[in-house]
Amino acid sequence: MCNSLFSQENKISVDANIIPWSKTNKLQWHDYKGTMNPDIFAYAVTSYKIDIIPENVKVDAQDHILNYQDLTVQAHFYTNHSWTISADVNLLNHEQLHFDIAELYARKIRQRFAALKSAKEQRFSKYWDEYNAFYKECRLLQKQYDVETNHGAKKLENDAWIEKINTLLL
Repeated sequence: MCNSLFSQENKISVDANIIPWSKTNKLQWHDYKGTMNPDIFAYAVTSYKIDIIPENVKVDAQDHILNYQDLTVQAHFYTNHSWTISADVNLLNHEQLHFDIAELYARKIRQRFAALKSAKEQRFSKYWDEYNAFYKECRLLQKQYDVETNHGAKKLENDAWIEKINTLLL
């Protein structure tokens, strides 16, 4: 199960509880430091955000972003909001893919932001609309992944999803 948090702020530089997505550094169970929520029926919860960076986006009265060229996004895993009651490696692989899907959409958003920057688009509302559209797609794909794999219980289906998403992340 994944739990996405939404953020427009970036406090990642000083927070040891945030792990940026990395192709080489995969999640480990010891990264899940949050307290189990008894109201959620799950063996694990992966909390991630696709953060808009820089931390304090400055927008003028005409909806123009100051230093719009610096605007980007990054996928982050939140250790203090993620928890598990399992040590199963297949479940960990399932949870990792939730984070990988977040990175896939972070890349799509960065690509769209790059196109907007190339067009010299400075209106925050344009970036915000693109962000929200991709974020909505991400949430739908996360839900589809959980449904089709029964939250990772269907190992063959889960492995197929892992292969599919990893190919897209190459």
